[in-house]
Amino acid sequence: MAEFIIIAPALLFVCFGIVQFVLLYQAKSTLDVAVMEAAREGAVNNGSMKAMRAGLARGLAPIYARQANADGVAAALASAQTDAANFSGITVLNPTQAAIQDYARPRYYADQAATYMEIPNDSLMYRDSSASGATSGMNIQDANLLKIHVHYCYEMYVPLVNKVIYYVTNVIGVIGTGGLLTREPPNTDQYPYGQPKNGDYLCKVKLVDGIATGRWPISLDSEAMVRMQSPLRASALNDSPNPTGN
Repeated sequence: MAEFIIIAPALLFVCFGIVQFVLLYQAKSTLDVAVMEAAREGAVNNGSMKAMRAGLARGLAPIYARQANADGVAAALASAQTDAANFSGITVLNPTQAAIQDYARPRYYADQAATYMEIPNDSLMYRDSSASGATSGMNIQDANLLKIHVHYCYEMYVPLVNKVIYYVTNVIGVIGTGGLLTREPPNTDQYPYGQPKNGDYLCKVKLVDGIATGRWPISLDSEAMVRMQSPLRASALNDSPNPTGN
């Protein structure tokens, strides 16, 4: 009995940790698929950031699913849309601004009575692949590759382990001495985020809020690359701003 009392807390913590890391693996796998869906949305919508964020939300919805019915699907999608809008950053790695500068051309659309600066997407197989842009150094085929990077804040919810992982990844506090197991740091008015050494601008949370709500996020990252299926518009890349963090 004495041995069990000694080892039980550590054993329970290890079991909780296993569950949380399995959930993290599931979340990362789901994020990889969601980022690919976001890139595909961008490919067919002129590189629209708004469309990519909508595609990302649809791909992330399984993480938030709690009920296997229509109401559960709707609730999961709503939660995913909220987090995709507030706790995820999408960065377009390609085409670069240099590539846009090299290849973007004005194109008038009579049905919209509007002109857009676009990278041509038609007849790519017949365009000269040996010609490189003066600024970007890439050809027009490579300029039509859409590559995105997504930085996403996943909310861990296994008790105790979520807080420990959050504190460790952000390097907050000292274990055992005003650290992981207490309401530290004592000067929360001066350091509401715990004065993290690896603080994530998007995924950090005030310690007092984390203790009150149990929300302890961790950042997950993924990338995807697809061929553009529509002309990329420079203006579309900025039609939905990225969140700025806490």
